[in-house]
Amino acid sequence: MKIQVIGGSFGGLTAAFELKRHLGKKHEISLVCDQDHFVFIPSLPWLCMGWVKEKDLVLDLKKILESKGIKFIHSEAKNIDPEKRIVSTSDGELAYDYLVIATGAALNFDAVPGLNPKDGFTYSIFMLEYAVEANKAWERFLKDPGPVVIGAPQGASCFGPAYELAFMIDTELRRRKMRHSVPITFVTSEPYLSHMGIGGVGKSRRAIEDSFQERDIKSITNAEIKEITKEEIRLKDGIILKHEFSMIVPPFRGVDAIINSPGLGNPKGFVPADEFYRHPKYPEIFTVGVAMALAPPESTPVPTGVPKTGFMTEHMAKIAAKNIVASIKGEGLETHSLDVFCVLDEGNKATFMYASPTLPPRNKVFLREMKLAHYFKKLFERYFLWKMRYGLTRFP
Repeated sequence: MKIQVIGGSFGGLTAAFELKRHLGKKHEISLVCDQDHFVFIPSLPWLCMGWVKEKDLVLDLKKILESKGIKFIHSEAKNIDPEKRIVSTSDGELAYDYLVIATGAALNFDAVPGLNPKDGFTYSIFMLEYAVEANKAWERFLKDPGPVVIGAPQGASCFGPAYELAFMIDTELRRRKMRHSVPITFVTSEPYLSHMGIGGVGKSRRAIEDSFQERDIKSITNAEIKEITKEEIRLKDGIILKHEFSMIVPPFRGVDAIINSPGLGNPKGFVPADEFYRHPKYPEIFTVGVAMALAPPESTPVPTGVPKTGFMTEHMAKIAAKNIVASIKGEGLETHSLDVFCVLDEGNKATFMYASPTLPPRNKVFLREMKLAHYFKKLFERYFLWKMRYGLTRFP
């Protein structure tokens, strides 16, 4: 059997390592990625602040994969032919018996004029190179500070990093005795603070509102951003926000490989899946993480999407890998409750958030803010990078 995994981040690596662990040398496992390195994306807000080094967040994909007997193909997936079971890449065609789509998503900077960090009006922390540039801009900002605007526009789904960066900026400015000269505004498409695209987590709304009030961070909810210029962020209701430094979360869309594959994804390029993470039409195709289509739990006045955290993605990948193994062996498939666990870092403390299942109504919710959680997140970064470096997936 030939098993192809597309994507070299949380979902792709976890799926590939799990498949290799279960199948050994009996089947050929390959991972295709247009990047030659893995990046621990949750720590990019820290990189923006200058709290971590770029080199500390990166792993060489070829090295860690081939040490485990997994073939690494450094190439861009162009499209997928599910009828012929072929992945077309920038370097040729790859046949597969089973396929795992763990491509993540593309950053839709075209959603708002001026949103692309290449324009130089605002910055991003969703790719390594963008976070490096954001850090350089932050260092310049500290020499000549002014208003800060952080947030997420209409259609965004990954709100957590925006909250983290707003808190971190507040924390860093207080350490430098500069907070009094920098107004911070948080702009979001969410109907209320900490909605997160999933209806909030327990008392998270009150917790975030209280934290914003304590830190004097102004907020605007139900916001639609009309345009971003070098000096202003203009909302559709006429509000104009001046900014010297800003980070606006881009909405996500499906990657080109899915968009260019008719019948595989939905109109936005995300891949539908059943409870086993299989494509409903092509059961040999599995999808995990941000690439998977997941409908929001409710309609909101301004459109929001559903986030998929690294925790969720890793667990999806483990179940998908187990189900591929079960399919090969003719055994029953496995499903699980799609839970969400995240640590929302604030620079000097952090908040644990857990919801089971992710979308309401829920069986269990846990929310607690503590200083220890800040150090836990740093410890988890080190742990996860160590785990991926040695191809270990058995630990949650």
